[in-house]
Parts: sequence; structure tokens; C-alpha cells
Amino acid sequence: MDVSCLVLSGDTEAETSETSELKESSSNFTPEMKTEYSRLSYRFKFPGPGVFRCTLTRLVFVMTQAAEVLYRTVVWPDGLLESVGKTPAGMLFNIKCSEGAISQLHLPHCETKEALCFNRFLSVAHITDDDGMSILEPTKITDTHVLVNIPHLSAFGLIWDIILRFLHMKLPINGQVLLFLRPPGRAPPTLDVLLLLGNIPLSEVSAQHEESERIKVSSECLLTADHSYSVRCEPQALIDPKSKTFRTGCGPNFHPTFVVCMTTNPERVTLVVQDQHCTAVWEHGLYIHLPVDVFDDVQPKSNISLQSIVVIVLQSSYNYYWLFKLEIVC
Repeated sequence: MDVSCLVLSGDTEAETSETSELKESSSNFTPEMKTEYSRLSYRFKFPGPGVFRCTLTRLVFVMTQAAEVLYRTVVWPDGLLESVGKTPAGMLFNIKCSEGAISQLHLPHCETKEALCFNRFLSVAHITDDDGMSILEPTKITDTHVLVNIPHLSAFGLIWDIILRFLHMKLPINGQVLLFLRPPGRAPPTLDVLLLLGNIPLSEVSAQHEESERIKVSSECLLTADHSYSVRCEPQALIDPKSKTFRTGCGPNFHPTFVVCMTTNPERVTLVVQDQHCTAVWEHGLYIHLPVDVFDDVQPKSNISLQSIVVIVLQSSYNYYWLFKLEIVC
């Protein structure tokens, strides 16, 4: 049950009741999705008035009438938020629909209950086509969403007050760990590990890693902005970088935070994400099944005496690491 810690109006019991009723009355929908150059757009035709929750983005639309809605994520304008002491707290959604059909929008946030009990550091940026911006105060903040009334349609996104959220408060954020297994090749398995805000849609990330296989594991974890994190792997693997500072980035690109290159071809792997104090914040065991043992690809010729196999690590311009096998013969 959603319980709102940040009371904007009324009493806590009334707000809790309203949130529960809203959750029960909403209907889930899965929109039509179109991919173009690793960028997604969503489309759905709502049958009539009601409260509807998108299963891919977790956006909630409060509709006043039947209408078709087109929406997609767009890039936050450079420098627009910094000038007013704000920073993105989620993706920026450009929404198109007939005027007046959407009365309210619920944007998913990534705050913990504990954080929501403090000062009001979350608001909504309303950005027009000419990069004009107004800041909308929420009508309500629940455990999972920020509710805001819609004056007219354009781009909407959650924003943090930098001072209130990150300078006066060091509480963690609901984050997620996503794993992508690169296509099998001549090298042992390679895993891309991404540390992201918890309200970044999986569909947006997967679109940029469509050649890889997403490993479906529990992704929830708590992450703290500007803290350093590292990855530990069993059995031992080549991990780059050794550590990385967690930034609250909201796209448009989702590059791997860590690249884990196996030095063998194990069937079971245990990955641990740990903070700067070596405390585990996320841990999971997983099975990796590949069609063939990549080491079988290296076969010595009958007239060559194979002395050893050396594993060499090369770094590409994209900061990815690849494994090659070099035959040393006499």
C-alpha cells in the first residue's frame, strides 16, 4: 500500500486512503512501441476517461475522454536546469494528445520513504518547444509517483532541488542493476553491468543493447549519489573500471558502468556490487549457458607444437575490453 510521507495538503490518513483508491482504480496498459535509431516512441489509444498506467514507462495518465496519446523520451536541454539550481530526477517525456484529454500526469520517482519525509525537493519541469521552462509544484507525492496537473501538453520531467536533495541530505536513492550478456564469440562471456536510477524505463535501456541478451535477475538496490562503487565477481574476472562514482544521469545514452570479462567459461557466476566501504549493496548468482565452449575454437594444427595460450586484453576507443587468444609455438 502506498503511504505518502510528504503531505502537501490534508492529513496523512486521508492521503493514504486517496493513494490506495487511485492505485486500485487504475488500469495497466502496454503501448505500441516503435524503435528508430535506438530511440523509442510509444502510442496508445485510450478508450475513455479513467486512470491508466503504462507498464513500460510506469507513467500514469488521468484521461478525461477517449484519445490517442503519443509519447517519447527526449534529451534534457543543456544548462536550462542548472541555471535555477535544479537537476534531472528522471527521464524527460514529450507527450502529444488532443488538448484537454489529459488532466493529470503521474511521474515515477526513485526516492525512498525516508527521503520523502524531508523537505520538498521534488518538482516537475514543464518545457515547451522553444526551451521555455516553468516549474510545476506537485499536487501530491506518493511512495512511487509525483502527481501534477497538466496545463497544456509538451515535455514533462521530474527535477531535484540540488541544494535540498544532495547538499543537505545524503540519503540513498532507489536504484537498479541491469545486466546484459554480449553475443557469444571467440572470447569467454562478457557482461555489461549498468547502475541506474530506479525510475529509468527498462525499455529505454534495452533498446540501446538490443544485440545483447538481458539477464533477468532482481535489479533493486539502494545507491547514493557521488559515492564510489565497484564490482566483485566469482570466479575471478577482468573488471573495468576498478571503481566508478555513481552519477544520477538520465540518458540519453546508457553505457555500461562496468564491463566484466570472464577469463574462463563458467556456467555459474556470482556478481556483487559494493560501495566505497566494501559493503555489498547488491548480490546475485546467475547461470550463463553458451552453445559452445569458446576455448574449443582454438585448435593447434597437427604440425605445430602448442606451448601455451596467452590471454591478452585490448582496450578499444569505446572503453570496452576484449579477450583474444594468442598461440605461442616453437
